[in-house]
Amino acid sequence: MGSVGYGVWDLAFPPGPPDRIADMVTAAVVADAVRPYDADLAQSVETSRDWRRTYHRVFQGMTALAVSSPTVSRGVADAGLRSVRTMLRFAAGRTVVALGEVDVAAAAASVELGTETLTGAGTPVARLEIPYHGRVLADGELRDQLDDWQQRGILEPGFITAVRQVVDHPEWLRLPGFRLTLLGAGAELGPLQPLLSWGAELLAVDRPGRARWSRLREQIRAGAGTVRFPVTEAGPGVDIARSFPALVRWITAQSDARPALGLYASAPGSAGVRLAAAADVLTEALLRRDPATALAFPGSATDCYAVPADVVAAARERLSQGGFRGAARGFLHRIAPSSLYSPNYTDPIVDAEGESWGLFDNLPFLSGPDYALAQRLPRWRAVLARAAGHPVSYTVAPPTWTDHLRETPWRPAAYRAVSRFGIEVFTPEAARTLMAAKLVADLFAPPAATANPESLFTDGAAHGGLWRQPFAPRSLVAPATVTGYIDGIRDFGERRLHLR
Repeated sequence: MGSVGYGVWDLAFPPGPPDRIADMVTAAVVADAVRPYDADLAQSVETSRDWRRTYHRVFQGMTALAVSSPTVSRGVADAGLRSVRTMLRFAAGRTVVALGEVDVAAAAASVELGTETLTGAGTPVARLEIPYHGRVLADGELRDQLDDWQQRGILEPGFITAVRQVVDHPEWLRLPGFRLTLLGAGAELGPLQPLLSWGAELLAVDRPGRARWSRLREQIRAGAGTVRFPVTEAGPGVDIARSFPALVRWITAQSDARPALGLYASAPGSAGVRLAAAADVLTEALLRRDPATALAFPGSATDCYAVPADVVAAARERLSQGGFRGAARGFLHRIAPSSLYSPNYTDPIVDAEGESWGLFDNLPFLSGPDYALAQRLPRWRAVLARAAGHPVSYTVAPPTWTDHLRETPWRPAAYRAVSRFGIEVFTPEAARTLMAAKLVADLFAPPAATANPESLFTDGAAHGGLWRQPFAPRSLVAPATVTGYIDGIRDFGERRLHLR
C-alpha cells in the first residue's frame, strides 16, 4: 500500500444501505468461504431473499462441510478469512483501503502507545483451587469432582486431563517463560482474575473507559501478578478495531518472554464482526513476527459444532434410558416435533477417514448472522494456526450465570431447571478458573494435533453437558422455562413459610 500517513482511522463496512450492509457482508463472506467446496450452498446464500432467516441453516451446512475432510476445513477457513479482508475497509483520513491491504507497520508508526505497569499486593495462590457451591476444591476434592463431571458428561475427557495436569504441576500457574497478552482483559469469563491470583505477569488490552479501567486496576491491585497495559493521552485502553496496527507494535515491544495471545474481546452486532476481523489481522501479524507465539481462544456454548461419535452415542444412550419420563417427553415431541424434545443429533456426518460425527446446533436464531460470523472468524484462525504448527488452545465454555444471561427475563428460569436434563450451569468464578487452568495446561503441555482439524473444538470442551444430553437445546427452552418458573414459585413459598 505504500507509506501512507495514518492519523485517525477506523475499520468499517464498505459503502451500502446502513440497515443492510452488515448482512450483505456476512452473506458474501460465507458464500466465498464455501463456494470452492459446495457451490449449491454458496448459491443458496447468494440467492437468499431473507438472509437473517436462512443464515442459521447455512452455518449448519458450513459446519458439516468443514468436518468432512481436513482439506475442506482448512480451505473454508482460508477462503473465509481472505474474504473478510477483502470486504472490510480501513479508513485513515482520505485514504480508504481493503483490510487485507493494510500496511501494519506504516499504520503503527503514526501512533505511539505508552505503557503503565501495576503489581498486585496479594500473595500468589500456590495450588489450583476451584470455587464451587460455597466451597474451595483443591487436591483430592478437586480430583473427585473432576471424576464426577466426567462421569456425568459435563466436561469432555480432554478438559479433565488438562486440569489434572495443572493439579499435578502447580508451578505452571504463574506461566513461567510465557508472556500472555489478553485481548478483552475485562471479559467476564476471561482468565485475568485467576492468573493474577496465581502471580502471573501479563499484558492486558481492553477498550478505553474510566469505569472499566477502574475495575481492572482494582482487580490487578487485589491480585498477586504484574500487568502492563497500553495508555494514550486519553488514559488507559485502546479500541482494537481502530488501533490494531499500533497494538502489534506495542505487544511486540513488550514481549520479553515467549509470547502467547488470548482473544477474549467481543462486541454485539456488526461491531463484533469488525472486532473479530481486526483481532485476526493482529493475530496473523504477531504469528509472522514470532512463529513460536501460542494462541488461546474461548469458544461459545451458543454456536454450532461437529462432535465425535462417542458424544452422539452418549446422548442416544441417555435417550433410551429415559423410562416413563422419557416416554412422556417422546409423546410431547410427537405433538410438537419442531419445538419440544427434539433429538440432539439426527443424521450422521461421515468424514473422509470414515469417522462419524454429529452436528450439535445451539446457534441462537435471534442473534443474527453477524454474531455467527464473529464466532466463526477465530475458529477459522485456530484451524489455520494449528495447521501451520502454532500451539493453539481452544476451549468451549460451559453455560454460565453471566451478567448478560440475567438481562433476558426467561433465561434465569430456564437455567434453574436445566440440571434435570443433565446440564450444569457454572458460576462465573468457577467457569473462568477452570478455563484458565485449561489454558495453562495447553501452554505447557499442548494436546497433540488430530487427523480432523475440527476436533480442536471438541476434544477439550467444557460444554456443561449440553452435548451429551439427548435433546436439542432449543427444544428444551419452553419446558425448562416453565419448570424453572414453577420451581422459583415453590422456593419462594417455602421461604415465606420458613420465615413465619
